[in-house]
Amino acid sequence: MKKNSRANVTVSACGIFAEPTFKSEMVSQAVLDEQVVISDKKDDWCKVELQHDGYSGWMHDMYLEKNRENFNSEEIQNRFLKNPIVAQASRMLGKPYLWGGRSFQGYDCSGLVQTSLNCCGVDFPRDARDQVESDLLHEIEIKNAATGDLLFFEDRKIVNHVAIVVANEYLINKKKYCLKIIHASGSVKISEIIFDSSFYGVVDGRQKKRIKLYKIMRLKEDV
Repeated sequence: MKKNSRANVTVSACGIFAEPTFKSEMVSQAVLDEQVVISDKKDDWCKVELQHDGYSGWMHDMYLEKNRENFNSEEIQNRFLKNPIVAQASRMLGKPYLWGGRSFQGYDCSGLVQTSLNCCGVDFPRDARDQVESDLLHEIEIKNAATGDLLFFEDRKIVNHVAIVVANEYLINKKKYCLKIIHASGSVKISEIIFDSSFYGVVDGRQKKRIKLYKIMRLKEDV
């Protein structure tokens, strides 16, 4: 683990200590999948700060897994902090894709969305085909898509993928919308999709990986 990097806790609970030794006072605990920021390193110990409350102390690195995503973008970091749904989803970045998964072992696309919303106090359906029909959502146009909205994709009118919007930009020179998303595909990661006028999206610049947008949905204000 390196200084100024992020990591996730890989066990159900582990101690945070006043000094880099198990013999020192345990000042708090971190729990499974909790994200920490590493500010210092000494042998096998990391000086960590908990993201949700800023509490700090020393944790042994055997309980941590490096977050593999790139957090260099200040814009992305700010969006993680300001939107609770995106903030929760960002804690899972770097986790492997797992069909049917919704834990530290891995996530599928709808499991990631359900878990992120559950952590925000929203009871939400498990599967993408049920999520898109939820009474908690209402449909919006692509030009209005914003941080925390949900993108649903289709194959022959069957919903087959869901993602969370991080950012939306209109490319004037191309007359296309470019959306940054968090989703589970191969792993939980950030991707960029550029949509054409037929709402087919090219993922991360790969022309052969095109997906069809079905609907963009937003949580209702009274949820």
